[in-house]
Amino acid sequence: MLTTRPLAHPVTPFADPLPIPARHVITEPTRLTIPIKPAYHRFHRELPPSKVWTYDGQLPGPSIEVPRGIPIEVMWENQLEGTLPVVVTTAPAYEVDGVPVQCLPGRSGGQPDRAAAALRGFSVVHLHGAVVQATNDGWTENLALPSQPKLDRYPNDQRAAALWYHDHVMGVTRLNVYAGLAGMWIIRDDVERRLGLPEGPPYELPILLADRNFDIADDGSLTGVLLHKNDPQVMECFGPLTTVNGVVWPVLDVEPATYRFRVLNASNARTYRLVLCRNGEPDLGRITQIGTDGGLLAAPACLPPQGLVLASAERADLLVDFSDLVPGSELTWWNTAAAPFDGTFAAPATAGVSDPDALLAYPEVLRFRVVEGRGRRYRVPQTLSTDIEPVARSSLAGCPRRAIALVEREAETEGEPSMLTLRELIEDPGAADPVVTVFEPGEGGPAAATRYRTGATRFEDGASFFPVLHHAELWRFINLTADTHPMHVHLEAFQILERHAARVEIPEGGVTATATSATVRIGERDLDDGIPHVVDDNERGLKDTVRVNANEVVDVVVRFDAFAGRYMYH
Repeated sequence: MLTTRPLAHPVTPFADPLPIPARHVITEPTRLTIPIKPAYHRFHRELPPSKVWTYDGQLPGPSIEVPRGIPIEVMWENQLEGTLPVVVTTAPAYEVDGVPVQCLPGRSGGQPDRAAAALRGFSVVHLHGAVVQATNDGWTENLALPSQPKLDRYPNDQRAAALWYHDHVMGVTRLNVYAGLAGMWIIRDDVERRLGLPEGPPYELPILLADRNFDIADDGSLTGVLLHKNDPQVMECFGPLTTVNGVVWPVLDVEPATYRFRVLNASNARTYRLVLCRNGEPDLGRITQIGTDGGLLAAPACLPPQGLVLASAERADLLVDFSDLVPGSELTWWNTAAAPFDGTFAAPATAGVSDPDALLAYPEVLRFRVVEGRGRRYRVPQTLSTDIEPVARSSLAGCPRRAIALVEREAETEGEPSMLTLRELIEDPGAADPVVTVFEPGEGGPAAATRYRTGATRFEDGASFFPVLHHAELWRFINLTADTHPMHVHLEAFQILERHAARVEIPEGGVTATATSATVRIGERDLDDGIPHVVDDNERGLKDTVRVNANEVVDVVVRFDAFAGRYMYH
């Protein structure tokens, strides 16, 4: 079914100014105390205040800025009271009057999940992208109960980069972050400062993207109560409204100058593909990407032709040049990514088009309005950093190789959504079926086959990955699902080596609770899936999160150089 009629906006787009999170600018070793507590927050001027969970009473949490090598301690004080301030439901139908329920506010007939409604405020904070000791990494089971503080130490001894901190409680991270527990953490260094980049407001601003939904009253008005809803066909929650720094569809006044935006996708599941438009036409050329998750790129990069793609937890350091525009000019960031996202290309000309069938009822993200001012234009140097070198596959001969399969397993209970799981795979040429067999082109000969048996399938299984300090490793993510998924490795950043187009075949019953059977063929020329299986120029830096598209195998190279201990990937 094709839904062609546009949906009425539940609130007025581009009515509220973009809020700028409070800043803690650190200059020397210190200890911060940050309470984790409930508060009320207004997501839009036309909405009632929403009850949320926050860091220091703010949504998003305060941005913490610290020079490289300056250690700080944070006492995270859990002051959460009561139960989760989010209504969690599964709608009984996929569509209502031909419109997918995830495009609509309100419960769509769904009843609140009793277990979620009873959740108390357990907390643990993960500084995403940080190089820290294992005890300070926000291990997902290292919980603090309400009224309990937890002290973490962050050395900040790593490249300048935009990190972010968020809740990381086992099994309910998505709900706690949805309730508001996220904030930016920026490390600065002399390499970056020598470039003379914009630093701090008004010309350097954090941009935290997150989709949200709200419950509705009997009269059809939005109540402001946060609603986390999925449906029988789509396991993830895709909120129809995009918030930027905690406000739905805000507007930012900019001078005719160069601005630096530290963009983070803080959504649970929604991927964004941002297209900047002026006068109804794509205007991507005024954007230069200078950094990614792990800091500065080696050289500035243009955005991919389809726009800036950010899966959950990915970051981008952008320079946007408004210097040629006259006051009164307006530009709009639109999202063109369908949900669930699979990586399929979309022409930038589609920006601004509502597509409810792609769970993109409201493509609005952020509007820029040019005003009078004296800001300066920044000329981007051709060299940004010199400590990143491309990795050649030939240099990895003999290094440890690890494989992880991304798997969707059908629920055992009828009516329940499928489960997304990870499978650690162990290379075993003699393994009997069921196995995952990967065929890839040989050097001038027939395709080489690698057989993997399934190792760990659950978080509670014993550890089977034991990297050695200071040794490069090749990690392979094999996507056996139909959607794009972001993969995050804790502790160290990595480099994307290659993206491989792949044909995936899973036999009937090939995915069980303990075993995986699949055939993956890499490099087949007749695979025409519309997905650009390439490493874009703006991905050729240091990353801690990589999106793995449908029909794709992604190889990354990682070295663990700083700390030993028990860490996570997910």
